[in-house]
Amino acid sequence: MKKLCTLLAICFAFSFSSCNDFLDKESYTDYDENILTKPEGIKALLNGIYDSFSKDTYYGRNMYGYEGAKGLDFFVRVSSGNTFERENRYSESTSSSGQASGLWMTIYGAIRTSTTLLENIDKTQGLSADEKAAISGEARALRALAYFDLMRLFAYPPRFSVPGGTEYNEQYALGLPIVKNMDMVNNILQYEIRRKTAQETYTYIEDEFLEAKAMLSGKSSPAGHINYTAVCALLSRLYLYMNRWDDVILMGEEALTAGQGTYSMIPYDSYKTTYYKANNSENIWELVYNLADNLGSNSLNSLVRKPTHNNPGAANDGQVSQNLGYAAYGLFPATVNFLQNSVNGVEDVRGYLVCDLGIVNKNYKGYRKYVGESYHFVYNLPVIRLPEIYLNLAEAYLNSDQADIGSAEKYYNYIRQARVKDNGFNTTDIEACKNLILTERRRELMLEGHTYWDYFRRGQTFQRPELLENANKRTIAFGSGKSGSRTQVIYPIPLNELEANKAIRDQQNLGYDTYSDVYDTEEN
Repeated sequence: MKKLCTLLAICFAFSFSSCNDFLDKESYTDYDENILTKPEGIKALLNGIYDSFSKDTYYGRNMYGYEGAKGLDFFVRVSSGNTFERENRYSESTSSSGQASGLWMTIYGAIRTSTTLLENIDKTQGLSADEKAAISGEARALRALAYFDLMRLFAYPPRFSVPGGTEYNEQYALGLPIVKNMDMVNNILQYEIRRKTAQETYTYIEDEFLEAKAMLSGKSSPAGHINYTAVCALLSRLYLYMNRWDDVILMGEEALTAGQGTYSMIPYDSYKTTYYKANNSENIWELVYNLADNLGSNSLNSLVRKPTHNNPGAANDGQVSQNLGYAAYGLFPATVNFLQNSVNGVEDVRGYLVCDLGIVNKNYKGYRKYVGESYHFVYNLPVIRLPEIYLNLAEAYLNSDQADIGSAEKYYNYIRQARVKDNGFNTTDIEACKNLILTERRRELMLEGHTYWDYFRRGQTFQRPELLENANKRTIAFGSGKSGSRTQVIYPIPLNELEANKAIRDQQNLGYDTYSDVYDTEEN
């Protein structure tokens, strides 16, 4: 009998950093459900959702690690820990899918915890109506983001997968299995949980975010928790993928209004000593780590680079300070030049993020987006920052029915002024302006889970500058019939999920071996 360790049969462990006895039990059915009638039980479940998001198999490493490995700026070194080497090569398969299974299981684990909380909170005693609304809003927003991230990893963006999309094709139309209630999970043999269409899945995600937004309106959120401004920003991100430009503008502007006086761009002169600090003025929502609760050698920082001296202006600034970590991600030399640019004699401060990778006999450069001040692996990890909202709005204003170059340029300038003391598109050509915004997103949001998917959602082919280490594919195109089109632009549905869930064995992603192909058997 095959092991059912998947979406439909995860033995979910409530593993929180500060646990009561009931939280040490191994599965949903092992503990006394009466604990969920108490505030501490519901709050522990909420902490459990954040715990899932913070794991190395989700935002703590793999979400951003995947995006970086798939894009045009990083090569993954051969024999550097065997993490994302396959993704960097575009060589995933149904049988050998890289980090797909860990992502699938962890994200669906977060969804399960969210669903458990939402189904039980109304029975909880000792919480006010406002407290219940705030907790429910957070759980619903996190569930929406979890599904959205699964769509980015395992499905095609709306351009390809939703009717009306510019390159829509029915072969790309699959979305996700949606677990609507705990009864579906706890009685899995009674349900046939198949993949919904992409359109149905995106509609579900939108509805979840909108309901969360209503619940969080007027509520304050603790540090490290998703908040109203972040939900508005995430809706602007969702609508960006859906090419719903007016809605991007509506949600982006609402996020700015909600965050007015709280968030601001880091000034140019203090960027180098401030950009990585916890709770800086640009971070709207960040996942929190500390000395007692961190990922250690499984962190993103430990994967991508070694610790460096971080003393702007010092002779040893950017040099490796300790021989720790895998130093797996190198910047292509062309990307180093892309980052270390200047305008009218003013350096772009983002070039400062380039550092030594510390590989013997190689002049490889790394990228210090994340800096642990006391320890290399202890740092907060932003999920939403202010610059993303500005860039979402700039792109949306250009793509709206009445292309508004003035409004787009205003938001574009907020980034350029803060990073390179520059202003203006210096062109009135709409397509040229759009490319400037895409370029700015690449510089500003590098290794934050955007660049690769920015090209994908636009259906825009990119070229890696050279073949280096595991980066052995140069042209990456999206959609069929294009030179450089590749199956591995998304993950396959993991084989262990196909083993456990017979209902989706005929719904593998296009180009990957089906369950029958792998086991050379006929499906009934």
